[in-house]
Amino acid sequence: MTRRSRLLPGRRLRQAVLVFALLVGACLVPVAAHAAGIGFTAQPLPGSPGAELGYFKFEAAPGDSVSRILLITNTSKKTQALRIAANDGRASVYGGVDYTQIGAKPAAVGMWIDVTRPTVDLAPGASIKVPFVVHVPSDATAGEHVGGLSVWEPAAITKSETSAADDQAGTRILYVERRVLAVEVVTPGEAVPEVVISGVTATPRPDGMYLSIAIANGGTAITTGNGTLALADKGFTEEFSLDSMIPTAKTDYPVKWQRDPAEGTYPATVEVRYADDTRVATWSGDVTVGSADARELGERLIEPAVAVGGSGTPWLMYGLIGGLVVVVLVMGFALLRRRRPEAR
Repeated sequence: MTRRSRLLPGRRLRQAVLVFALLVGACLVPVAAHAAGIGFTAQPLPGSPGAELGYFKFEAAPGDSVSRILLITNTSKKTQALRIAANDGRASVYGGVDYTQIGAKPAAVGMWIDVTRPTVDLAPGASIKVPFVVHVPSDATAGEHVGGLSVWEPAAITKSETSAADDQAGTRILYVERRVLAVEVVTPGEAVPEVVISGVTATPRPDGMYLSIAIANGGTAITTGNGTLALADKGFTEEFSLDSMIPTAKTDYPVKWQRDPAEGTYPATVEVRYADDTRVATWSGDVTVGSADARELGERLIEPAVAVGGSGTPWLMYGLIGGLVVVVLVMGFALLRRRRPEAR
């Protein structure tokens, strides 16, 4: 009995330390959200022209109609009711191709795409061929035109709502994963990109003031580039990369500037080198930080110590680690006292 009682403190110590360590680990290790996957694949029909690209690309003259087939496979273990729709191609924030949102009516290349079967029901493991036709307008300009085909499961749309006070508006967010395949049509004639920079504006954000560069591709070909934004009077220079800009696309490219700049007017210059550095677009002018910008920045600015993902001091982590050290020391001291020789 005496021997058993001498071992109990050690066992209790190990159990207590283990439990506390698990608690600390649960608080310190980021928990990855479980993602079941989108549950289906979408691709050009294997063996069809250009299918090896993984998206649709073909040449067509104005007035032509071109037929292609989209192959969809249900990779999940449940029956899926899927929706297929055409989209316009557009520029994402940093360049690159983005597509109009679900439910938005196409107004550009998406209008050329006619999906013959907009809804399909697929059993687990089943595949289906979905034909569609691209009608190129008779007045289509020469060059590259980009649209898209999106596939999604309406039943998988998740909703997030936040309540609000009587004097404030609430928010509602709809989220759904979709697959989008580009549909690129190349019409005869010279395809030349033309990057245009139309201005720079100060844009308040929660982590400081940004400079938004208005960039557009007014040409007829897709292009990429590298640029430089400079405020020479303030010794500020920032280089940036411009991903694929499709014709007619435009974006307000954000570049982080200062956390809290003073009100005033700042001379700025922008240069973008594109088309394999064979062409250059430039802009020079003034960037104004007005009182309204400063006020909005003050309302939106988040302190570093509480900013999500910021570099503030992780007080919770330090507190948990300190607590673990204290528990180990106290219980270790108790264990040593228990292990002193006892009278038989």
